Amino acid sequence: MPVLIVDGHYRIHTANPAAHSLFGYDPVGDHCHRVLAGRATPCDDCPATRPPPQPTLARSVHDRAGHEHYLKESPTPSDGGLVITLVDVSREIEALKGADLARKEAQARRIILEQQRRQAVLEQHGLSQLLDDLPDALVTISAEFRILRRNAAARTRFPLGETATTCHGLLGLDAPCGNCPARAGFNLGNGRKTKHRSGERYYTEQLIDTGDGNALLLFRDTSREIRLIEEIRAQRLTITRKNDILSALLHLESLMRSNPDPSHVAGELLELFMAACGSSAAAIALDGEASGTIHRGELPSDTPTGLDRLEIVGGDGRRVGEAWWRPGETTRTATLASLFFEPFGAYLHNRRLMRQLEAKANTDPLTGVYNRGYLHAALEAAQRDHATRAIPHALVLADINRLKQANDRYGHEAGDRLLLTVSERITRAVRRCDIVARTGGDEFVMLLPGATEAEAEALIERLQDDLFKDVSIEMAPGEHFPVTLSLGACGADRAPAESLLKIADARMYAAKAAFYKDHKYNR
Repeated sequence: MPVLIVDGHYRIHTANPAAHSLFGYDPVGDHCHRVLAGRATPCDDCPATRPPPQPTLARSVHDRAGHEHYLKESPTPSDGGLVITLVDVSREIEALKGADLARKEAQARRIILEQQRRQAVLEQHGLSQLLDDLPDALVTISAEFRILRRNAAARTRFPLGETATTCHGLLGLDAPCGNCPARAGFNLGNGRKTKHRSGERYYTEQLIDTGDGNALLLFRDTSREIRLIEEIRAQRLTITRKNDILSALLHLESLMRSNPDPSHVAGELLELFMAACGSSAAAIALDGEASGTIHRGELPSDTPTGLDRLEIVGGDGRRVGEAWWRPGETTRTATLASLFFEPFGAYLHNRRLMRQLEAKANTDPLTGVYNRGYLHAALEAAQRDHATRAIPHALVLADINRLKQANDRYGHEAGDRLLLTVSERITRAVRRCDIVARTGGDEFVMLLPGATEAEAEALIERLQDDLFKDVSIEMAPGEHFPVTLSLGACGADRAPAESLLKIADARMYAAKAAFYKDHKYNR
């Protein structure tokens, strides 16, 4: 027996398997008035508002397969809500309907037979009165489909109810219906039902052979049942659409967590958004380091005002990009845009913060070049490339001469100026692919991917003979301090890759010893 447990806000929070089977889906989370009555608001005769709750008359509901059920509800109060026990009385209702219809048919038959025994005037008057009292439209037709008699319901419910001369004319048609059950004769079509639409109303027509060459057409108004079915279908489509949007948003969230490339994520985002709103074209313009435009579909180059636009902002409220798209089929495009592009803005903001953190973790705070940790990771990668693909690399080590003397004589601010001068000139001398790192107080290391030892030595010559030749900085008014380096190099083409740093360091210290041998200054 189906059982639903409803809270004080009319929301179903428990349904037993029998209820799942009855409705064809799990109704948990939906409202009882929507499931049982197809209403967006609580029922006017809700048993929860009539203490104590009383069993209600049977109501008609449709499951997801479109099958109609008649349910009798028995509510029981429970912890601020209701326990609703449902009894499927469809068979009893259908039996009553069948009995009622059979009763009406029998009554009509008796009336028709009675007219043969009564006087014409009395029979006509009595039969007409009886037919007019019937709630359903009833029409008597001849074998030529001409209307012989119609009751009051037939005259008032159809637009041509008063003037139509044929049964198909009653429905606004010029010829008999294509699926007319009487085409092969009333006896063969007896009991058959046909569906019709007249204006905004829906009818089920049943043919009844009277046995005298004529037939009765009984029209039952099924507009309410049809509209209920249409509402259920619309609700089902709405739920399906919401599930599709939720699935797309979950996919987007997973993609943003796993993919660090904003351009790739933006492309996937556009496809998901266009599918959700029914747009034929969309684009995203990214700001900052990830600048660029990603688009899907055809958009005009002049971006006319007919396109919808949205500024994408990050978690700090600052702009990180812009999106625009052709208006889609759905009327809630602006809401969908917020659902898709707001998380993307947060993603871009987080990527920017991550890049800033990575840069801070990998660079020397004074000079802005890489630090020792980044150099070691890059050196390990270069050694792997050399071992697996025979790609050479070389190292150049540089030590600033007399940095301690500059600090002691002029202060650490002057020493910092000396370090900045050296880092700027070294950075200017190397290639874009080379890595410059400060590994100690006065030491710098240059990693040259793809370079040989000879190329590293050529860089040393360029540094000594060009960038640092006769270079000095003013430490105090009228006092200039010479900027010189002691340098050492080693390449993987002439020594084991794992020994480059040690060998280049030894050569650099040999150069420093030679420098202090010729220059009588404190280190």
